[in-house]
Amino acid sequence: MAAAAEAAGAFPSTASSNSDSEDLLLLPNLLPSAAAPSSPSHAQLHHFHVPSIPSPITVRALPSRGLSFQLWPSASTLLRVLPASPHLLPRAPAPGAPPLSVLELGSGTGAAGLALAAALPARAVLSDLPGALPNLRHNAGLNAPLLASAGAGASVVPLPWGDAAAMREVAAARAEAPFDLVVASDVVYYEALVDPLIETLRFFVKGEVVFLMAHMRRWKRTDKKFFGKARKLFNIEVVHEDPPLEGWRHGPVVYRFTAKKQHGKK
Repeated sequence: MAAAAEAAGAFPSTASSNSDSEDLLLLPNLLPSAAAPSSPSHAQLHHFHVPSIPSPITVRALPSRGLSFQLWPSASTLLRVLPASPHLLPRAPAPGAPPLSVLELGSGTGAAGLALAAALPARAVLSDLPGALPNLRHNAGLNAPLLASAGAGASVVPLPWGDAAAMREVAAARAEAPFDLVVASDVVYYEALVDPLIETLRFFVKGEVVFLMAHMRRWKRTDKKFFGKARKLFNIEVVHEDPPLEGWRHGPVVYRFTAKKQHGKK
């Protein structure tokens, strides 16, 4: 979520005049019951227990710094559903096989990407805008021993959506182990960022690569624009729906995207 929030000017913790921002600030964020008390700097530690890993994933949130540093419902859905649903993956993890190679877009705190890396297991690349990277690197470091014990790992890179040079650089760094899976949670809400996100998906989600996205419906116009453009390029199916959150008509939904076969190309 962080990539979209920062790029759209929602970095301050107070609401802006943008109606999308105001709605997002009213959306309940994800605050696990195991959260540690806030420190004087308003940092919070949150712990995520995933059945397939022996210790919880721990991430630091910095709510006072804005939307980019908070935890959101769709991340919880994604990290809960995917480890228990191997049929959704491009290939099932198997003993002796190399770990999956995963790219997370708009990682924010990295909760979903880190949990998936440990649980699948996977070699994950967590990505976001430069302003979110120090906290993201901090959280990757907190969980490095747990990931290593699972045969997994996580690295952190800057990746502005739609930036062709940045996308090529991320892909080139993984040339020996191309991405099998792209994941994201709560990344569709600012209409101005729909096209850059679509271009990023077009670049990375091709061939047998699968994109799994957890999404919370917010604005009909933005959703219509995103899914309208996405369906021209990808086959999209709903693979999981959570019940509505208290006070809301919708709960997080998980979508599976695969690239459409282009006529005339093998």
